[in-house]
Amino acid sequence: MADPNATGTSRRAVLAAALAAALPGSTVARAHSVADLNATDLPAVESSDDDVFPQGVASGDPTPTGAVLWTRIAPDAYREGTALTVTVARDEGLTDHVGSWRVPAARVAGHDNTVKVDLDGELDADRSYYYRFAYGGASSPVGRCCTLPAPDASPDRVAFALVTCQDYRNGYYGAYHHIAQTDVDYIVHLGDFIYEHGGGSAYDGRSLSLPSGEGVVMGLDDFRYLHRTYRTDRFLREALAAHPILQTWDDHEIVNNRYWDYEEGRPYAGDGDHPRNDDPEFMTRLFADGIRAWWEYTPTRVLYDADADSLLDQLELWRGFRFGDLLELLVTDERLYRTAPADGAQFDAKIGSAGDKITETMLGETQREWFTGRLTESDATWTAWANEVLAMEFDLDLGGAALQNADAWDAFAAERDLILRRAAAGDSSFVALTGDMHTALAGYIEGEDRRYGVEFMTPAVTSQNLKELLELPDENGIRELLQAYVQQFNPHVDFFDSHDWGYATVEFTPEDCTYSAYAVDKTDDSADADRRLLARYRCPADEYALQRQE
Repeated sequence: MADPNATGTSRRAVLAAALAAALPGSTVARAHSVADLNATDLPAVESSDDDVFPQGVASGDPTPTGAVLWTRIAPDAYREGTALTVTVARDEGLTDHVGSWRVPAARVAGHDNTVKVDLDGELDADRSYYYRFAYGGASSPVGRCCTLPAPDASPDRVAFALVTCQDYRNGYYGAYHHIAQTDVDYIVHLGDFIYEHGGGSAYDGRSLSLPSGEGVVMGLDDFRYLHRTYRTDRFLREALAAHPILQTWDDHEIVNNRYWDYEEGRPYAGDGDHPRNDDPEFMTRLFADGIRAWWEYTPTRVLYDADADSLLDQLELWRGFRFGDLLELLVTDERLYRTAPADGAQFDAKIGSAGDKITETMLGETQREWFTGRLTESDATWTAWANEVLAMEFDLDLGGAALQNADAWDAFAAERDLILRRAAAGDSSFVALTGDMHTALAGYIEGEDRRYGVEFMTPAVTSQNLKELLELPDENGIRELLQAYVQQFNPHVDFFDSHDWGYATVEFTPEDCTYSAYAVDKTDDSADADRRLLARYRCPADEYALQRQE
């Protein structure tokens, strides 16, 4: 194969096969810097109007002196010549005024009427601010943004809500209402913010009709429609106004099981995952459209170049966030540069024995060098990895036949070994924060002779888990049997729950990090959706020893 360093089967189906038998029953685009905008007086606001700001507001990608603010103006509300204004203050009532800036009308009209304003250089370090957009006399909801601590600061705490896999058609977002009320600093989204499918839903009000009329995305209009529609959910809007977001993506932001074929120089979906998969020109254009829509609809400070010669150069998603000497959070892109699904050759290699020859890659050479360099150089107490797919080894057995997850890091063993060796060479305690499997999980990333770190996985917000896939009951100890079956082959897994949906939180202090997984009833589209604690674990700094907290 061509060198993948120049830049399947569903994992839940694999688990299901085992469990069914084992259990009963070109300009580089960027956010508008305030240096490009006009300072203005505090604007007059006559009313708050969801018709003008149907997707609400969001913020993200902080620096010690700023953050990115995001909103969208409804096309019906757009008026040629009308500018958008954003106001920032130190208090939620917007009385302790920091500044107001005017976004010219011409900039409002582009990118599906989405607007990103970059406040880098305008704010003070390590504090919360509040902001509001105004347009034509109407105002957006008030949102909260945050700045990072100064590089030499010593924070006492930083806390995140972890979310992933929020299929709009497969349930309601009550989890986001609870997140909005939770004392965290940021939301970390680990991918599958949207799913690429339209069609009917078993849940009232959750059916989707793609502009193309097809059941799966066919172009930019479809992608934009999905991002717009997902962001109209009132609980998602509430959470994004309450907490800034740091996000990566996974496969469904474009198509299922996507990867890059380095020999052919083109992208693919997984087998059977898109009807036009055999058309290179169409799929290349589809991926470019998905990249564009993701960039438009996220409050991210990442380079986006629609005119790049290759898809691999269009979006540089990977980036890091430093919280003083307490934490370094590294966000990776495990989809754009990923090679074709492995043929199984690396599956026999355990952590610590895979060797140095990297033939399958998730990260590509440039991102890998950046990531491993940051891991080695980090001197923070903690290094956390915003990681899309399972990092630890994960094996199952069905009648003597090994069942393995080709979509996770098990299929990229040599690259994973390099990452873990570099993490072990640094001075930080290493924690992987993971999505994808629609499961709550806590355990160790370990080889035959050492532990490299701990891994915490958040359950899906709504997407199909093993309980739903296998139609498993809650009674008769099935939940416990499922965990015991997984632990039989994976003793490094301390907790496993694929019966519930919801979210997780993780809090870092100089002494420890604490992971809490919550179940939220996805069938209840109300603020009263039931929430309960599934598990809580503490891990001391400088010691990979998970302690269950009751």
